[in-house]
Amino acid sequence: MPGSATPSPRSWRTCPTATESAWNTIPPAGRCGRHPQGSRRQPGRSALAIVTVSHQHGSHGEAIAAEAASRLGFSLVTPEKVEDVIRQRYRLHLSLSGDIDRVPRENHASKIFANLISALLTDMALLEDLVVVECGGQFIFRAFPNSVHVRIIAPRDVRAHNLMAERGLTFEAALAELEEEDRRHQRFLRSTFRRPSDTPERYDLILNTRSLETAHSVELILQAVMLKKLPDYGLVSNETVQRAKLRNQIRLVRALSRLALRQRETEPFAHPSERVFARLLDFYGIRWQYEPRTFPLEYDAEGKVAEAFAPDFYLPDSDLYVELTTMKQSLVTKKNRKVKRLKELYPDIKIRLLYQKDFEDLIFKYTATPS
Repeated sequence: MPGSATPSPRSWRTCPTATESAWNTIPPAGRCGRHPQGSRRQPGRSALAIVTVSHQHGSHGEAIAAEAASRLGFSLVTPEKVEDVIRQRYRLHLSLSGDIDRVPRENHASKIFANLISALLTDMALLEDLVVVECGGQFIFRAFPNSVHVRIIAPRDVRAHNLMAERGLTFEAALAELEEEDRRHQRFLRSTFRRPSDTPERYDLILNTRSLETAHSVELILQAVMLKKLPDYGLVSNETVQRAKLRNQIRLVRALSRLALRQRETEPFAHPSERVFARLLDFYGIRWQYEPRTFPLEYDAEGKVAEAFAPDFYLPDSDLYVELTTMKQSLVTKKNRKVKRLKELYPDIKIRLLYQKDFEDLIFKYTATPS
């Protein structure tokens, strides 16, 4: 048109696009998301924002997730970290990587395992913002509003060449490892969450690292986080957090107790609650013995023992016997009588009877202990 001036190629290059302008709003490393000094915290409010990263083996997903977590100031949660918590806190040797010997196989047991993972991740999310790598985070937080779900992929040959460069493998060995790791991951998702991970509809962002470098992928994740305003919307009231913590502790207790029923262990415990209590003692480094002594309480006319009592646990460091009763209070009369009789006959013996509420309180403290 007359009077109009066509911008020169130079002016096109120097004029920032809308995307470039938006990217310029992303703070540098360590500035996005919650500040290290906790500036994201507001009076009466707590942070609650989640980024889940699912990836194909060899697609550089771990490196991308780690860098994104660093840039956002979020904590990084990996399958190894969750496995360590399960092993150290609950003395359960279960796998999130698809180890066939360590993934619960039965339908009911795998559902409990999924509940345990879900409760653990939710417990972590109530304390700090997270970048969750695998662990089924895309399923656990699928309905969570303050979240971004990312899938990182790459063609098979690209992933194989990545492994060759990183590990010095031959092409055939790299392909074999890819096949095995992909199978392990799918086994874990099928046995635990009963669904595959590669359905595109589950994700907000899918990145193909065939054409995207790690730095570019990280920037795209940061852009998605900022566009969804997670640092702003990822704030909930402290009251909501406290209610969620209580509900989550109950879920943890139930999952832990039910999983204990399905662990093939050799300890001769008479009741699942005793196994859970033993794990609690192990967790705190308290030495214990199981039913080490039987105390005669009544004798018949011939002088034979007519009634005896063997307390469940003996704690040698405290010289204390502990008897558990997780029955209803109205049904513990018999045990109360035995404990009372034992104290009368053996006044030097220290014994403590733990009722249902006492036991649950201990378990709540146990599950609330930071990893």
